[in-house]
Amino acid sequence: MRLGLRARITALLLVLSVAPPGAVVWFIRERVLGLVRAEDVGRVEDALAEFGAAIEREGADTTQALASVGSILEDDPRYRPAIAARPGGASGPSIVPFPGLADAARRLMEDVGLDCLSILDATGVVVSSGHAPAMVGRIEREKLLLPEVSSSFIEENITPGIGRVLTLQSRRTVELPGTTLHLVGGRFIDSTFLRRLSPGGTVQALLLDRDGAILTAGDPGNPLPVPPGWGNPGTSRGEYLVRGIPHTYRMIGLRDQTGSAVGTLVAAVSQERLLRLSSSLTLLALAVVAAGAFGSFVIGFALTRGVTIPLRRLEQMSERIAQERYDPVDVPEGTDEVGALVAAFNRMARSLAESRERLRQTERLAAAEEVARRVAHEIKNPLSPIALTLEGLVRTRQKRPQEFDAAFDEGVRTIQEEIQRMRDILEDFSRFGRLPLPRPRPSDLNTLVRGVLCLYAENSAQARIEADLHPGLPPVLIDPDRMSEVINNLLVNSLQAMGTAGGGVTVSTRAQKDGAELRVRDTGPGMTDEVLRRLFEPYVSTRPGGSGLGLAIARRIVLDHGGRIEAANHPEGGAEIRILLPWAEETAAGPTGRAAGAPASEEEAWRPS
Repeated sequence: MRLGLRARITALLLVLSVAPPGAVVWFIRERVLGLVRAEDVGRVEDALAEFGAAIEREGADTTQALASVGSILEDDPRYRPAIAARPGGASGPSIVPFPGLADAARRLMEDVGLDCLSILDATGVVVSSGHAPAMVGRIEREKLLLPEVSSSFIEENITPGIGRVLTLQSRRTVELPGTTLHLVGGRFIDSTFLRRLSPGGTVQALLLDRDGAILTAGDPGNPLPVPPGWGNPGTSRGEYLVRGIPHTYRMIGLRDQTGSAVGTLVAAVSQERLLRLSSSLTLLALAVVAAGAFGSFVIGFALTRGVTIPLRRLEQMSERIAQERYDPVDVPEGTDEVGALVAAFNRMARSLAESRERLRQTERLAAAEEVARRVAHEIKNPLSPIALTLEGLVRTRQKRPQEFDAAFDEGVRTIQEEIQRMRDILEDFSRFGRLPLPRPRPSDLNTLVRGVLCLYAENSAQARIEADLHPGLPPVLIDPDRMSEVINNLLVNSLQAMGTAGGGVTVSTRAQKDGAELRVRDTGPGMTDEVLRRLFEPYVSTRPGGSGLGLAIARRIVLDHGGRIEAANHPEGGAEIRILLPWAEETAAGPTGRAAGAPASEEEAWRPS
């Protein structure tokens, strides 16, 4: 048995009031905790991303700082080396110690803001060191392998001093008269650097060496323990307890310029906030569910009465509109919600009735105006070939009088045919009161094109009209009179677009899979995007005095033939109209099941090959 709306609402509210609150609690809790957990993971990922970005920035700063140090060494004569003869009379110069560089590394390091800076000679001997003076005289050939265009991680043991520390260093070569120096310097990856990864302090960072020993931490006084499985290449993230509190961590390996592992960066975030939020959300959700269940049970039944009655009235009103019955509802109007709804419906019904009557009158006037315009345009089209024929006869009489008789007979025949076409158009309009429907029959498209082009052998625009017709083109299913009107219209538009400057018009045919393709291309200025978008709409014209019906009628004729038409600007310049016409063998129904010659849907899309 089908329940009414009131019964369904009451039953639904009862089910909601007795539904296990645990499901609601679980959904709210898991949803919010999932968002918070995702936020914590995002913070860890942001910290690691900031580490990578900081490494890029520090590397670029280091490269620039070393370049500044190199410029100082090259320009300041105090740092030039001395040249002396080799002991024992051996040939060739010998570089004596660099008297000006003894304390230069420290000063230069402080000037450019580096944490570490060493100056090495060409053999890798440390000549001067700003951060570790005890390293002077030591051979550090591995530092000569550091890249010059980028930075690399390298672990150093600075004693006496800060001890073992991971550094980000780069190298720069300085050419001095008689010798080559190498500047090696950069930044310490220390606790200060790690604290910058999380300005709010929510993410804790830990830096391990290649053996898993702690090098430094964001909080050196209370560092994180080493995560379990840190040395397993397959373990890059996980959770572990830190002093009884769950932490989510992520690890990334650090490598030097040779690809060897030098350490591991660990970023972790505490889930203590998540646990507190979980407890709070559980209590809050239980309270909300209990209060909601009680409230819905108490007031639900009272609300059903106020909902179902207005809905039933609204249903009756909607049925009247669907039946186009615009008479007012015979229900008293009032000041409450239902009375206001009745009053609004009655106003809408009266307004719709008046609007529909005005629309009928407007449509009748628009239809009469459209018919008048189309009749005038249809009559005007045959006048163009007549005018062209007479113009051709005059030219033939003036330039080739010996051919005038033959041309005269042909011209008379053409004029008679166009006059007969005007009579047919007027007859069709008077009979049907609309554009004449095509009477398609198998026709040779190439022959039709040649016949139309003969009318334009002599034209006032002095344009070259060429035909590029596909030989052996199969017959198409068209009305030759209607299609010749389309071709004539396209040629007139092309000639008018080129103006008196002349140019060329090419009419071509091609065989495609779905039918014969007809293209009319001119070498005029082309069309703007706005004109192309509305080209086939009625009354759209770019020519002063034009009616704007020519291409709209051409499009309607093509669609009535079951064909397709589109316009575009040719890549080499000018405009091009493309038409696709069905083959003659599609006499019953084409691939879409539409009878041949039936009007094509204007929404059918055609993409030319």
